[in-house]
Amino acid sequence: MNSYDLQEMQHLNEDFRKRCTREVEKRRDQLKIPDGPLEFVYGYGRNSAGIMLIGEAPGKDEVRMGRPFVGKAGSILSEILENTGFDREDLYITNVVKYRLSREGKRPGTVANRPATTFEITNSMLWLIGEILLVRPKLILTLGNVPLKAMRHIAQYFQASQEACDLTELQKSYYEEYLQMSEIGMCHGRKLTCSFKNFTATHIPLYHPASLIYNRGLRKAYDADMKEVQQCVALLSE
Repeated sequence: MNSYDLQEMQHLNEDFRKRCTREVEKRRDQLKIPDGPLEFVYGYGRNSAGIMLIGEAPGKDEVRMGRPFVGKAGSILSEILENTGFDREDLYITNVVKYRLSREGKRPGTVANRPATTFEITNSMLWLIGEILLVRPKLILTLGNVPLKAMRHIAQYFQASQEACDLTELQKSYYEEYLQMSEIGMCHGRKLTCSFKNFTATHIPLYHPASLIYNRGLRKAYDADMKEVQQCVALLSE
């Protein structure tokens, strides 16, 4: 059973899809996005385990299937989750940027992926905040640098905006911890506490599963981090 209101989530997605599209269209040439509509993929999952996974953005396979993390990185993620006793169907999985980050490929008529820009991260921030407040996870796992940066932007946003602080209050220590973290290599596997208006979540930054494709040497660190996740889940379940 879902632990969040599906209708509210649908309204959130429809509203922010329009907002996001409007802002991106103003900068389409600057971002060098190919012609055509943006290809959106929304968050998915029951969240019965109280765990929220946040990645960067959907790719070609995710757009085709309409779900996050179903490509090569998704297969690695499923394997890691299964090995540590988690069913991905019980988790809520989403991305910071909800549309495919595309650019023209090297060959005419082809499309390739690209990194998220700072604008795209900040433009998607309120959408991600809305998801977090609806899902109310006990544990947030960010996958890679982009969602870590997004959480830093969220911390800065709440610190600077009185209006936002009326919606949710983050602890001072939460600000201070996040503002010191710029790269996943500095803080992977580290447990951080973030307090929102009506709930508190533990955040553990992890390497992106795709990093294991390009750097197999990270597998040992990833497995150690997942043990931290298991211990954290056990404590949260008590």
